[in-house]
Amino acid sequence: MTYKNNKNFFIVNSLAQEKKFSEAKELLLKDKDSYLLDYFFLYILGSLEDQLENSDQAISNYLESARLNPSFKESKFSLGNVYYKLKNLEKAKLIFLDLIEETKDIRAYYNLALILFDQNLYDDSIKYLQIALNLYPTSYEINHQLGLVYSKLKKFSEAIKYYNLANKFNEKKDSSTLNNLANIYGDLKDYERAIFFYNQALKFSGDKSKIYNNLAVAYSDIGDLEKAIYCYDQSLLLNPNNLKIRQRYIFYLLYNFETKKLYKQETIKYSEKIAYLPNLPKINKLKNFSKEKKLNLGIVSGDLRRHPVGYFLMDILENLKNENIKLFAYSNPESEDDYTKSLKEKFDVFNNIFSISDEDCAKKICDDEIDILVDMSGYSNQTRLPLFRQKIAPLQISWGGWLETTGLKEIDYIVGDPIVTPKDHQDYYVEKILQLPHIWCHLSSSDIKQLKTSHTPALINNYITFGCFNSMDKINNKVIEVWSEILSLVTKSKILIKNFQANNLLYKKKIINEFKKNNILEDRLIFEEPSTRDKLLISYNNIDIALDTFPYSGGTTSLETAWMCVPLLTIKGESFISRCGASVNSNLKQDHWIAENISHYIQLAKEYSSDYKKLDINRSYLRENSRKSAIFNSKLFSENFARALREICLEYLKNNNNVIK
Repeated sequence: MTYKNNKNFFIVNSLAQEKKFSEAKELLLKDKDSYLLDYFFLYILGSLEDQLENSDQAISNYLESARLNPSFKESKFSLGNVYYKLKNLEKAKLIFLDLIEETKDIRAYYNLALILFDQNLYDDSIKYLQIALNLYPTSYEINHQLGLVYSKLKKFSEAIKYYNLANKFNEKKDSSTLNNLANIYGDLKDYERAIFFYNQALKFSGDKSKIYNNLAVAYSDIGDLEKAIYCYDQSLLLNPNNLKIRQRYIFYLLYNFETKKLYKQETIKYSEKIAYLPNLPKINKLKNFSKEKKLNLGIVSGDLRRHPVGYFLMDILENLKNENIKLFAYSNPESEDDYTKSLKEKFDVFNNIFSISDEDCAKKICDDEIDILVDMSGYSNQTRLPLFRQKIAPLQISWGGWLETTGLKEIDYIVGDPIVTPKDHQDYYVEKILQLPHIWCHLSSSDIKQLKTSHTPALINNYITFGCFNSMDKINNKVIEVWSEILSLVTKSKILIKNFQANNLLYKKKIINEFKKNNILEDRLIFEEPSTRDKLLISYNNIDIALDTFPYSGGTTSLETAWMCVPLLTIKGESFISRCGASVNSNLKQDHWIAENISHYIQLAKEYSSDYKKLDINRSYLRENSRKSAIFNSKLFSENFARALREICLEYLKNNNNVIK
């Protein structure tokens, strides 16, 4: 008599359904002596061991069950599933191929397709999914998986077709398909549909934290930061320990006045949620440091590419090597570009750490005996900020890639200058302020073509063209309100907005509507789509006055404005991110273009727009003097930076009672 007929089987089965697997196993084993050679008993025992994650015992029982009764295929199916869970894909694949030969069971085709998908054999996966679909065309799972495979192949129309079919048969109201469908529309920049399907997904069961996070990304992509921050808030309520979500939430807090107030406390909360890694080697203590010693400087960044960080570093790396500094890169971009290739040649050692765990990366940095470790990403998308929580170098600094406190007490210094980080602002930062004498960073110019700068275009146009090339995230509703007042005061004036999102219809619609609320019609607005960097710089010749954003001012954009000799009207705000334009103008001896507050900003915009000839004289001054300033002098910047690094090394040794040789 098989165990299936034993009275205890029904109790064991009931306990298993209640997920009381240990109790079920204990009761089952009481019948072991009588049923040890029964295929069904071994199958049930294997199932319980599988649920208890005792994989070796599960495999052993399934194998013996299949041997005792080859015609009972459930043991073989379960065995294949265990191998699949263990990522032993080749063994799992062989089992399901055999089952296809023996049974033509739909599950074998489907499971084999999953394995082939995991092996990136997408065309083969589709082949078996289509066979399964012919057997069961109303299957939610099969249609969903076909959508997933076609999505991986970037065949979005096919993916959409199968996701829509999956939703038609989605009796369990699983949110995965709607979420994935929304992701596709996001990739296609069809944000209206993406947002619609994310909101539909929230009505279904599943990981709502992930959906809110994805919805936040969609809202941020169209410049609706209020809704983006709300969605990040909801996501964190559901998943408070997810560092990636918290990081993106923090990233956007800086973009308007209200949420900026939360910023510092949220960064500290973030740092406290980073786990310390065990078993890291002891860090180098700078014991052999001398004034002549070559410093090992490590730079960690996800932005060693065509990005402001890359533009900042290009010209100074060679100069830093001349300052007796050995340069190590720990690069974390998801993909590299031509600029990465050029930067690689300028480092002594270049490591791509994108696919390396924090623990292995931390050990690598310790092994490299880095003296000063630099973060150049902060809370931006491809950060490795949790590495710095481990304190893996004697000195750790934040420089150039993130222009506010990181909130990590393990980062010793933030690099600034007398304008962006005055000494009386020390309370704003967890880090100590390390002031450079002129400016916190500079703009590399060796890779910029010699571009002609023009006279102020108002001389020909007979009206003022304001302009802003900052990212859309910085153009908040308050900024638009103020710009609208300026456009109202300056007759016939227009504003040119150029950024990566200017070809996005939802973004343009939002901006147009915000201006309309402030009585500025669309014919006063000029949108210019993204372009190559050279074309972007040439576009500065089409504007008379660059209007800076607030509270998040332009960084690299302000430097590029100076390079193209266009006057920048900016506000000296309260903290680093609000003072970048002021620092640029101060270095250009353009302090009269720095407003103290919003009212002053509006007043100056009106005043400077009233005399085209004076504007052109100012432009001529910039053309004559801007490129001679410290902000474009890579050698001077490198000397100042290297000197500052050695000073903090000496300070470190003094505080740690080490001998300076």
